[in-house]
Amino acid sequence: MLAWIIWLVWMLPVVIFLVCVLRSRGKYKNRKGAGAFFFENDSLVLNTGLLYEVPFWEINWVELQYNSWELEHQLSYSLWVKVVRRDGRSKRVFYKGYGTAKLAYPEDMRAALEERGIRCVMTDCNKKRK
Repeated sequence: MLAWIIWLVWMLPVVIFLVCVLRSRGKYKNRKGAGAFFFENDSLVLNTGLLYEVPFWEINWVELQYNSWELEHQLSYSLWVKVVRRDGRSKRVFYKGYGTAKLAYPEDMRAALEERGIRCVMTDCNKKRK
């Protein structure tokens, strides 16, 4: 009996977290195969475990930090997406990219952001090291 109580106490936060993740992800239509982010209801939605939505009018700029060497020589790449709001707050998330997403590569992401009037800054981390 005590083992069940200990197991329940340990598992309850995990179950609550999973329910929150599934609930937040279920309210968006465009998330499937979206990549690092997607657009819905005039907002940029960062595609993380718990989705993070930022309305277009609050965004000052979006910074995409990637490594050009990984893009050229590997099947996957690492990408940091940083959304800076007009009030100075920012949100930075990590994304492991593959060529199968709708917005597969940083150039595709930049074009999609600029199409919606959002300024995008691209930073190649590989060039910083040289």
